[in-house]
Amino acid sequence: MGAWLRDTAGIYGRALRLGVRLLVGNVILVVPALALLIAPVVAGFVLAPLSVGSAGGLMRGMITVLIQSACFSALLACTGEVIRTRRLVLADVRAGFVAYLGDVINVRFVLWIITFVSATFGGLASVLVLLATLTFFNAVPELIYLGRYGTADLLTASYRFIGERWVEWFPLNALLLWILFVVMTAGSLAGAPAVALTGGGALGDGVALVLTLLATAVALAFAMLVRGLLFLELTESSRRARAFRQASGE
Repeated sequence: MGAWLRDTAGIYGRALRLGVRLLVGNVILVVPALALLIAPVVAGFVLAPLSVGSAGGLMRGMITVLIQSACFSALLACTGEVIRTRRLVLADVRAGFVAYLGDVINVRFVLWIITFVSATFGGLASVLVLLATLTFFNAVPELIYLGRYGTADLLTASYRFIGERWVEWFPLNALLLWILFVVMTAGSLAGAPAVALTGGGALGDGVALVLTLLATAVALAFAMLVRGLLFLELTESSRRARAFRQASGE
């Protein structure tokens, strides 16, 4: 048990340290992360005229999903580029918006079907299905950009990965989620969420909102990097090999 804990702590330490170095050397990764955060707001402004009528509302929803999916595609593609090559340029960001767009939309559609069907169960059953979905498909983002799979294969591979490595996967992910929560909560204490982008607000409130968005984008970019590095650590070597590397001080 002690050896396993040391091995796991070593994995986490390497992923966190390398994540910091990669983010510092590739600050441009914050751009797609920020785009993903502001996409719903921007889409709401741009597509506001489509809100009239049911057909307009449906069209607005579809375009919003497309914009969000493109931004998430860019974040995945740029994260993968940083992890693989240690270098990210603006051209990679532009190309990233379509790099995994089809994969992201397909996965979102499958998850929407699961959520829609589970909602018909109601009560505890619906909650359990949602929790199971969030748990077993948690590694889908990393599988999209670190290995090419079809949609069904993506979900199957994520289920298999979580089933085999959930003990090592979730503690560090919980820490990353807590960091994101702390960053957003700090912005809330500063009054940022109280300011709608349409409402103007005081200058101080606007500054707080911008700073909160930037800080959250940085935290999100860092979390994605660490997740990807952790995924590689857990899939590219056995526990015995990782233990040997830890003992060797690598």
